[in-house]
Amino acid sequence: MSNPGFGAAIRRRREALGIDLDGLARAIGGTPGAGFLARLEEGNIGTSSSLVLKLAAALDLPFDTLLNAAGFATAQQRADALLELDRDGAPRRTNGR
Repeated sequence: MSNPGFGAAIRRRREALGIDLDGLARAIGGTPGAGFLARLEEGNIGTSSSLVLKLAAALDLPFDTLLNAAGFATAQQRADALLELDRDGAPRRTNGR
């Protein structure tokens, strides 16, 4: 499932950190590549939970917030997570993260 709100949040965070798409691809282990990540940010494709976890680590975001924003949650949890990401691009850490 594609998710434009999630992709836009990823792009904002990546740009805020000064990372280009190639750098993000390297940070998550090289797979998927920059082309896939560009389509993800554009909201043209969906993602797996394992990729969301890699992105959370690379972008220094809480795993639970990013999983919720990606749609691995209830509709309300997803909406709350997207609002939190949109607010400042760097949600507060919880549970030791």
